[in-house]
Amino acid sequence: MHDDGHKQSVIRDAVAAMFGRQGGRILVAVSGGVDSLALLLSAAEVARERTGVASLDHGLRPGSAREVEGVGELARVRGLPFHSEALGLTPGPGSEARARAARYAALHRIAEREGYAAVATAHTADDQAETLLMRLARGAALRGAAAIRAGGPRLLRPLLTVRRADTEALVAAAGLEPVRDPSNEDPGLFRTRIRHHVLPVLRQAAGTGVVERLARFARSAAEDEELLAGLAGEALARVRDGAGLDAVGVRAVPWPLRSRLLRAWLEELGHPVSDRLLRDVSAAIDHGGRTGLPGRRVLATEGGWVRVQPRPGQREVPAPAELRLGMPVDFGGFRVWIGEGPGVPAGGANFPLTVRARRPGDRVGRDEGQTRRVQDVLVDAGIPAELRAAWPLVADARGRVLWVVGLWPRPHPGAAPFLHAEAPVREFVQESGTGKQRSL
Repeated sequence: MHDDGHKQSVIRDAVAAMFGRQGGRILVAVSGGVDSLALLLSAAEVARERTGVASLDHGLRPGSAREVEGVGELARVRGLPFHSEALGLTPGPGSEARARAARYAALHRIAEREGYAAVATAHTADDQAETLLMRLARGAALRGAAAIRAGGPRLLRPLLTVRRADTEALVAAAGLEPVRDPSNEDPGLFRTRIRHHVLPVLRQAAGTGVVERLARFARSAAEDEELLAGLAGEALARVRDGAGLDAVGVRAVPWPLRSRLLRAWLEELGHPVSDRLLRDVSAAIDHGGRTGLPGRRVLATEGGWVRVQPRPGQREVPAPAELRLGMPVDFGGFRVWIGEGPGVPAGGANFPLTVRARRPGDRVGRDEGQTRRVQDVLVDAGIPAELRAAWPLVADARGRVLWVVGLWPRPHPGAAPFLHAEAPVREFVQESGTGKQRSL
């Protein structure tokens, strides 16, 4: 009993410290699992008047709606405001990543709408250890070894020093039955294999404290990474010159800072970055050469300056832009807007909508039917290669492509709101085999 009381006090102390550091009301994310129930119970005990509860129905397995209802009933019994959303996700490849992105988007959307200062999730030291092992096994460097960060902009994780055994003890003492997610037993998932096959062997080989030691290492890695990223930011400010970099200045920066400097700069420009790309870019800077970048761009070191420019014959790709009612977006020679009248229906979309260029893996098609690659839609329509990279798509908050502008689907009457586009900048596409041109 004394041991259980100590475990409960560890969680309460961690949650109380979170509320002490963060002002305002906090939205606690609760799935109904043991860790999130422990977070809910402790928050209700230490700061009931500042706590709200959110539970999301991902729609990926039967019974998920009932689980959300159960969380809502528990919140009401504890006198806490309750918020929920149905995300309507579909099973399939990448469902874990899609669910995570949709979950955090929904939590921050609820927090913004309901006036919460931050969102709190219930990741524990066990989650931290599992994530660290997964990332190391995949070849992560220090940045990845930081694993789950203790917090971020409007995001709190107060239980990262707490063991899952502690949350289980607290929930059992409260007489609650947590939700058991079947995916936690799915051997097809990497995390499940780490949890049930790797960590038990490590405990046997290195002792029962291995989880705490792994979690401490991840925390130290996060602290080191924060320091290095700050120093790299200062170095970037010194070598930046307008849209480019001073090549001599970059060469003088040691690799641990240079890699972070270049990553930050390239990500600002919208380029996905890998370790291989960073080393290719660094070599091009060292030798005054060029290297290709994603999105049909080239990094060139010329005259002592490092620039990113389109490849010859390629068109500049605009940055993504949010599509709002009454606010047209100019993109790739088109003007796109939401309005009334016959067009492409956007009913059922997860707002906000974004106008952007295509990305690897983009597909179109109904959720329940066959899909096609956006690349194939553009090719079949005869769009020249130099125009495809900047062709506008409209995607919703889940990343689902609703419209390849002017190509798929065709505008037709339907339920409002409607998507519309016109081409104020005239682009011409050569019609295959005719020698004629048609205006889009």
